[in-house]
Amino acid sequence: MNEKEICGKHGEVSVWIVCRHVGEGSADTIIFSENRDALCFECARDFKNLTELDVVAMCNECLKDFTAKLMIEAKTFDILKNRVKGVEYLKGMRKDTSESAETL
Repeated sequence: MNEKEICGKHGEVSVWIVCRHVGEGSADTIIFSENRDALCFECARDFKNLTELDVVAMCNECLKDFTAKLMIEAKTFDILKNRVKGVEYLKGMRKDTSESAETL
């Protein structure tokens, strides 16, 4: 999904579907997926029971800002790896291996 919405801070941007905890900035953990969704660990554990009231759209840039905040607050790599998972999906670093081979 690559839908666009208007963010008051960043204008027209791509959005992610995130759990309400991530969207409100109250999550202290986050898991990203290739499907452009992000959940806190608690919601990820119980994702089958999430309803449309449990998720919101979040601007890609706001999500990057929130993730950076979590990463800075972690202070050490050991803490960071237990707080943020799948960040490569947010950064767009994940590429098809055939595409990567062509660029070499």
